[in-house]
Amino acid sequence: METIWTEAVDNGQAPLSSAEVVSKVISPDSSNSTFFKNVGLSTRSLKTPSAAEQALIEELAAQKQKEAVTSEEFVELRKRSKAAKEALLKTQQLYENMKKRQEENDLVLQRILQANIAGISSQP
Repeated sequence: METIWTEAVDNGQAPLSSAEVVSKVISPDSSNSTFFKNVGLSTRSLKTPSAAEQALIEELAAQKQKEAVTSEEFVELRKRSKAAKEALLKTQQLYENMKKRQEENDLVLQRILQANIAGISSQP
């Protein structure tokens, strides 16, 4: 265990924590680890997987790939949704501004018509 700890320090890396060193020493992937054998747990063997195991491994890889694609599509849809919401907000603001200008124009036209009607009625 001290060797693993000093190797990290010698390689210029930050010193490993005790938990990291222990996990490397008793890793179930380690072919020379006898800890798991002593406690009755099986370790992963280095043998070639059977056809059924290989099929499951390939199926898992395909599912992970599909999940990654789906995740990317979800991110893209979120971006599009955000852009659509921003466009809708901008359109609503433009509509409100146009509506306000139209109301102002209507008031101006009403005043012009009232002034015109008053001007016509005051003529002999």
